[in-house]
Amino acid sequence: MKKSLFVLTAALSFGFAAAQTATPAAPATATPTATPVPAPVVAPQVPTLSDVPAGHWAKDAIDRLVSQGIILGYPDGTYRGTQNLTRYEAAVILARLLDQVRQGQVNTGNLSPETLTSLQNAIQELAADLTALGVRVSDLEENAVNREDFTRLEARVEELAAARGDADAIAQLQSQIADLTARADDYDALRADIDDNASSIAALNDLTVLLNQDILNLQDRVSAVESAQADFVQRADFDTLAGRVGTIDTRVTTLENAPRFSVSGTIAAQFGDINLTRGTTHFDVDRLTRQTFADGVFSSGLNCPNTGLFSASNTNVECVDTTEGPYRADIEFGIRASNLTTANGQIVVNNAAINFGIDNEFVINSDGSATGGFLNNPVYLGSASADGAIAGNKFDVRYERTNSKFKFNDYLFANDNDTEEVTQRRGVVINIAANPNEVALAPKFTVVVGNARNNRGTPNILVGDYYGVRAAVNPFGLGELALSYAQNANNRSAFGVDYNLGFGSRNAEGNAPFTVTGAYVASIPNSAAGFFGPGGTGTVQNAFESRAQAFYTNAVADFGIARVGANFRAIDPRFDGGVAGMSANDAAYYQGNKTSRPWDPDQVGFGAGVGTNLGPVALAAYGDTYVPYFTDVSTIRRTSFGVSAGARLGALSLVGFYNRATEDNALISADGNFFAYNLTTPYQDVADVPFAFSSTFGARLRHDGAAPNALVPGLSFTVAYARFYEDELRANDFQAYANYTGTLFGVRVEPFARYHLFNTPGNASVTDTGNTSYTAPNLTAQTYNTIKYGVKLSTQPLTGVFFQPSVFLNFANRITNPGTQVQVNATGTATELFGQTGVSFNQFLAPNLKASLGYAYYQGFNVASTATGTSASAASATYSAAADRIYASPFSGGGTPFGGDNFGTQSGRVQGVFAQLDWNGLSANYGVFYQDDFDTPANSSVAQGFKVAYTFKF
Repeated sequence: MKKSLFVLTAALSFGFAAAQTATPAAPATATPTATPVPAPVVAPQVPTLSDVPAGHWAKDAIDRLVSQGIILGYPDGTYRGTQNLTRYEAAVILARLLDQVRQGQVNTGNLSPETLTSLQNAIQELAADLTALGVRVSDLEENAVNREDFTRLEARVEELAAARGDADAIAQLQSQIADLTARADDYDALRADIDDNASSIAALNDLTVLLNQDILNLQDRVSAVESAQADFVQRADFDTLAGRVGTIDTRVTTLENAPRFSVSGTIAAQFGDINLTRGTTHFDVDRLTRQTFADGVFSSGLNCPNTGLFSASNTNVECVDTTEGPYRADIEFGIRASNLTTANGQIVVNNAAINFGIDNEFVINSDGSATGGFLNNPVYLGSASADGAIAGNKFDVRYERTNSKFKFNDYLFANDNDTEEVTQRRGVVINIAANPNEVALAPKFTVVVGNARNNRGTPNILVGDYYGVRAAVNPFGLGELALSYAQNANNRSAFGVDYNLGFGSRNAEGNAPFTVTGAYVASIPNSAAGFFGPGGTGTVQNAFESRAQAFYTNAVADFGIARVGANFRAIDPRFDGGVAGMSANDAAYYQGNKTSRPWDPDQVGFGAGVGTNLGPVALAAYGDTYVPYFTDVSTIRRTSFGVSAGARLGALSLVGFYNRATEDNALISADGNFFAYNLTTPYQDVADVPFAFSSTFGARLRHDGAAPNALVPGLSFTVAYARFYEDELRANDFQAYANYTGTLFGVRVEPFARYHLFNTPGNASVTDTGNTSYTAPNLTAQTYNTIKYGVKLSTQPLTGVFFQPSVFLNFANRITNPGTQVQVNATGTATELFGQTGVSFNQFLAPNLKASLGYAYYQGFNVASTATGTSASAASATYSAAADRIYASPFSGGGTPFGGDNFGTQSGRVQGVFAQLDWNGLSANYGVFYQDDFDTPANSSVAQGFKVAYTFKF
């Protein structure tokens, strides 16, 4: 074959090999990445050519072609390197190369322009040769004879021979026939070769187009490089620039690690009040503004001035608001520092801060005088903090002026959630965590010291100087085990132990299959007879005998198909109100809303529960018993147990249940210390038995629309029946309620509905008197039914509309009747009607200026009060399908059917219009609110509120 064809074959082969062995360029990134390890590749079986001697100048090239499958050799295992390459063989080689080009195995971009030009010329020459070959074939087709002609000619010769014709002529004819036969054979072979190479010819044409395009692209790139060559920098200039960048990077790193100081703070100013403009009856306005743009603006908070206590429902609707009138401006500023290091490098402070404040709160009294913090101590040190490391051991320290936060365990020094400052604590908290890589057991230490005083007239929880230390370790990586000591001068001293340990392999969330948690506290009063009292004459025995103790332990085991939990507790009644534990979280003022203790004081008891996870099968059981802490012959024992069984399908469950509650083996309707109506929290978080701690049986069908496996996302419903089978009560309780959350045409839609029928024998008022001997009250109930329904509608800002408005409309109605009738009776029906509506213009007249206007209406008939919310769950029940009430319970008591046998006696309404302008942190609010007493109109009143607030941070 011609030399150009050999160049084509070799160049393509070498280009293929280069594409397979070239090292890819590193990615353009400054972040190192792990280099992936390629999977092992099984080498193909490469034929061995016997006639290519070792050391031959072409052996490496031949081996490369053979390894890539371009050349396979002859069937006898030879290469025949001295033999000419036919065009047929060249076509086969080219076809194999073209197949690899199509499959992307050949990287034509790695070929030089010269090689591409040679390839193009070779392909064009080979195409010309093949075209000429096609012309020759066409000529043969035009001038050749076929087999049928030969057959007829042979038959004619035979006839002549049979007729004894001229022997020489016959011989000549036979010679011509043989020659024509050979030529026909050559024609057939040539035609077969042409057919076999037709695809190779087409492939060569494709390759020609491909190479032409590559050549054009390469020429464009060369032209671009040549035109931009004048702008190229020299290598020396580049190296100089790289050195300068390295120097700057070093300087930046040095600056980042250098100490830094800054001044920051907040200026918060608030002016305005809300007061009565007519009448003398103060009332709550939070009901009207909650869940709107003005939520909490006119609120007195959770410290109810009408009760002197923290809101029992932990919501501000129980507190009157129309007595608020402070003029207030707070300024807080501080100095921040970071990256502070001692000369020897042993102490590193990552962040440090000191904050000051100016208290400008004052109140103008009726006689014109003013009182407030501004007049007494206008500038104060509010807080200071620092964190970092000492010799590799982490630390943090914080000082607070009035609300130092710390907690040793659930029953000792629990003062981390005292939001309303029942006790004001000025002090320091220090935490130190040893380096776990250098110190065994990874110890942690907490040290607290300070001074406290009562702030809300509660019993002495912390008064005067206090200090304490807690040391915790992590044995064998199981969790935390801690010892504590706390003392309040002239009050109490206490020792404590707490633990949170996990055993077994932890899952992705860090939870162990077996966990044990608990705490023990011994609290000793510092009296003259006590061992720790200053100048005391007591002994260790006296101190031991006078101690108040609290102990509990909870254990939970997760076996996959089932979870089992058990507990034991013994809590001295002196821990009530946080006194023995020196814990403001447990103060009576909070009415249980801030505590973290798992068990209430004055009990010794134990219990266990189990819940299964057997696919569609739902099984659960629990048992619990306890007695008062100080026991004697007349000790009362409360015992409860229950079981449930049913099936689950995704978030849909159907279970039947049975519960039994006793007091000294006598049946009671419910244990008022633990029974919670419609409780959804399983016993010890493992046993889900409906109506636990009661004497009931029944069934419950429930679907959780918020669960990931919800059958109908957004739809939640419950249908439940319970029979209270205690002889005195013998009541039937039926509930059916549902709510849905979804979006329809861009509007968020949240409808809900509820029906509840509580039926007593003969529809009479009944009382379970079995609870009279213990702290829980008697349970009294009567027949009643409730229908409740409503909807919440809201939109996102309508960006395509002028001013980008967003709208909301909320509505709820509750009707409760004694007995089973559902008709509204003017004298015997308790009703609540509540509605809210409003619009916000989110881009009003100026950028970032938002204007909002709202209206709300509440009306109640035969409820406990219309001046404030009275329900035990108050605001949380407003749009809840699970509760009978909106803001007032059906009965004068709490939120269960056992609130009494009488509806409330108050009727009235509260309504108001309120507006707000908000611009870049500056807000102005105005509202007019009306309270109408339908029973005594003279007690009606009107309030007006105006408040401007601005917060600026620097």
